[in-house]
Amino acid sequence: MTQMTQNCAELLRLTAGTLGEVTDEQTARTRLAGRIGTDESAYEEFGRACRFESPYVASWVHGPGEKCPYLSLELAAAELDDDRYRATLADIVLSTSTAIPYDYRALAADELLRFGPGPFTGDLEEAVDSYEPLGHRTTETKLGVTTDGIDHLFEIPDTAAGRIDVLTAASRAKTLESRFLLARRVLGRAPRAEAPASEAERLILDDAGTGMISPSDYLVPWDQEFPGADGAAALTLAELMRIVLLCPEFKLPDARVRPVLVDFYRSVLRISGRSIIGLSAGVFHVEHGTLTTPSYYYQGRDAILGKGLVIDCVGGAILQSGSFLGGGFMPILIHTHKHIRKSGEAGASERKRILPCIFVAEEGARFPMDAIGLFETVDYLGKDTPHEGIRALPLNE
Repeated sequence: MTQMTQNCAELLRLTAGTLGEVTDEQTARTRLAGRIGTDESAYEEFGRACRFESPYVASWVHGPGEKCPYLSLELAAAELDDDRYRATLADIVLSTSTAIPYDYRALAADELLRFGPGPFTGDLEEAVDSYEPLGHRTTETKLGVTTDGIDHLFEIPDTAAGRIDVLTAASRAKTLESRFLLARRVLGRAPRAEAPASEAERLILDDAGTGMISPSDYLVPWDQEFPGADGAAALTLAELMRIVLLCPEFKLPDARVRPVLVDFYRSVLRISGRSIIGLSAGVFHVEHGTLTTPSYYYQGRDAILGKGLVIDCVGGAILQSGSFLGGGFMPILIHTHKHIRKSGEAGASERKRILPCIFVAEEGARFPMDAIGLFETVDYLGKDTPHEGIRALPLNE
């Protein structure tokens, strides 16, 4: 490795929080720009950063640019020649790296379509033609699921290593799905996003900022199945989310576990770049009988689920860019489906009847950490919430 390449690699390893300890961003950008277009090894290291490979997953270069949501994509456009730029875009779209945020991959796909895929057309076609869709749990299987009378029960791997393995496998499977979705759109074999048909779709499209993303990409199929560990029964996405929420290893800042969990959120929930689901925070979906209706979960760039906050996603949630919910390990549950009980019925009967809605945090909104306890989103349908930029959205609006 040349001294120039080593310096480039050391620069790219810095995070947004540590860059200022070494140099200012403008100087760093100038130094990087002067190398990636002229030095082969520096270009290769930059390419690894654009694919979010270790040790560049949290690099400062993935911060916002002046004209693009990501400085790395902006630098690629400005400093690379046509062939290298096209190759970098194609690498991002086709990469099997589970760490690449979906919106980042989609922005690269949008630019690849504009620029023309050229010699990478065949690779895109292969990504589409070789894809094998994931299955969904059948009603017959759901009817046979074991229950304790309240929750349905499923096999959970015995060890932390086994649980990490099933998450890793799910991340890889959903990454292949994301490649498939975007490659089809680049090739013109699937339509790009059309005019939004609902307020939920508008909120997602306005925030994502690219027509390569469709709101349906964030309509989570909770009964989608993934292989279990060591030949065990398949696990649904809803079950995987409960494993993550309830098993202790996923609540810790463990350097061996946390990166796996971040990749899982990025690939399976498609949370956007620089967004965070904090320690002891999470998203979950609980089946009601055989009902596992897909619902929206969208988390835009720089949006934060603070430590300790949990969102039930039966109704759905849309968190636009820069929104910040909870934090400080404050116990907060954002509930997006309310149980309904008719007059004179027993309390337990409300489990069988629900009214779902979508929780919305608009761009830059703050759901305060002192809002401890339950936030019943349905209670605010048609009325203002106590928090600016936080609102409830009917499913049919």
